[in-house]
Amino acid sequence: MKTCYTLIFCLIASLTKAQLPSDTLMTYVTFENLKGPDDGYGASINRPIGTGAFKNLADRSYLSMRMAKLENSYRWPDGSRVDFTKRKSEHSATGIVDRYTLINPALKDTIFLFVDPYKLDTEFFVPKGLTALNKEVLAKEIAPQLKAIDDINTAKDAFGNRQDSLNKVANYIASHAGLVNFVDRENLAKVMTDTQASAELKEYLFKIYIINKFYALGKNISNAKAYALNKMKESFNNFQKEHPAIETGNIKINLN
Repeated sequence: MKTCYTLIFCLIASLTKAQLPSDTLMTYVTFENLKGPDDGYGASINRPIGTGAFKNLADRSYLSMRMAKLENSYRWPDGSRVDFTKRKSEHSATGIVDRYTLINPALKDTIFLFVDPYKLDTEFFVPKGLTALNKEVLAKEIAPQLKAIDDINTAKDAFGNRQDSLNKVANYIASHAGLVNFVDRENLAKVMTDTQASAELKEYLFKIYIINKFYALGKNISNAKAYALNKMKESFNNFQKEHPAIETGNIKINLN
C-alpha cells in the first residue's frame, strides 16, 4: 500500500511539473543569459543594466520586446511584479542612463535601478533586493491567459463571440513576450498572403495561432508549432460552419 501511495505521489508530482512553462517561454520573456545575484549590477549610474532597447529605434517591436524583458526578468522576493513606471533620465560618463525608482509594495523599501537603453549586455544579473522570475511565478501570472485561451478554443463560434477575449490575450502576449517569437512563417505565410480570403478571417487565424503557441509553451506541450497549427485548423473548420458566407479564398487548401 505504501508503494502504491508513493507511485501516486510521484505521478502527481510529475504532472504538476509538466504544467510549468517551458524553457523556451522563459527565454522569450526574460533576459538572455540571466545569471545569479550581483549586488552592484544596476545599482549605480556607472554600472547600469544594458537592455539595448534603443539600439534599433526604427523597430518599435524590438523596443517593446527589450523593455518587456526588463520588466519580466525581475520580481520582488515575494514573487510580486516590479513597477517600472517611475523613470527619469540622467547623464552618465558614457551618455544617457535611465534611473528607475522601485518601491517594494510589501516592505515599502526603495531601490534605484540604473538602466542603459543604448547598450546591450552579453550577460545579465539579478540586482540587490530583487529576484529572478522563475517558472512557478510565471505559471501563476499566465494562468488567467491560459484559461482565456481554453475558453476561446472551446467556444462554438470564437470568431463571432470571443473577439474581445482574443484581442486581450493577443495584446498581453505582444506586451509581455513580443509577437515575433510566436510567428512561424512556414505555418502562417500561405494563410496570411491569401489575397482572396477575408482580411478579418486572416487576422483571426493569425491571432488563434499566436495564442495557441503561447498556450503550448505555457503548458510545456511538446512541439508548440504543431499544436498551434492544429488549433488554427480546428478554428478554421468551426469558422466555416458558422460563417459560410465569408470569403475563405484558398485557406482550406493551404491548411491541408
